[in-house]
Amino acid sequence: MDQKLYEQVEPKAEFLIQALPYIRDFNQKIVVIEYGCRKYLSPVDEQELMRDIALLKTVGMRPIVVHDTPMGMDKFRENKRVAKLLELCGTKAIGICGVDLHTLNMTLDNGYIPVIVPNDIDNEDVLIDPKDTALEIAVKMKADKLVYLSSHRGIWRDVERTKVYPRLTVDEVRKLLEAGWVTEGVISRVERGFQAVEHGVNRVHILDGRIKHALLVEFFSVAGVGTIIISDEKKLYAHELGEIEE
Repeated sequence: MDQKLYEQVEPKAEFLIQALPYIRDFNQKIVVIEYGCRKYLSPVDEQELMRDIALLKTVGMRPIVVHDTPMGMDKFRENKRVAKLLELCGTKAIGICGVDLHTLNMTLDNGYIPVIVPNDIDNEDVLIDPKDTALEIAVKMKADKLVYLSSHRGIWRDVERTKVYPRLTVDEVRKLLEAGWVTEGVISRVERGFQAVEHGVNRVHILDGRIKHALLVEFFSVAGVGTIIISDEKKLYAHELGEIEE
């Protein structure tokens, strides 16, 4: 192999090797992704994000996508559009209207990525926050992860807003809330995160969906790019316990 080509490929191989413990720990885990950053993405960026979600399924995770609908657009047509973007990445995806646990389980068991719009035919004119729908699904489906993708990176750890806390327990986040440290746009996601963790969801991720490959870097690297909320340190994965020991 040409040396220059090898130098280009080698870091990718190294990343895959480093990701193996994460892939093992996440195998067959349900991850609910609230796709709330669409208005900040170009068509190219959106397709890249869908490719990353498809990759999660390829490595053994079971993603469920919940999305909102831009003002003035047909909810159900938008649902089909998002599902189609995933299918263009070589995976199976299907649009679902509302929260239907039987249909969700059936689609997951048959290898599909469910793409959910909060409304169904009976309540299509009702305003339903997709953040609430994602929370409901994560709890009822006993998801391992609930991810809020938005324009917010997480909970800042410095005044200059250059770094976010990578991982916090619920008690630690409550103290930051009391101190007025959590920014307004993040508070609504944190409050839903508390509910999710309280009802058995292993962890909640607050991520900036505008960051390239945010999901992949967050899930498969030590540093991550957002803030994780867990109930306590007992909820760490096997690979995280190894990091602490090191």
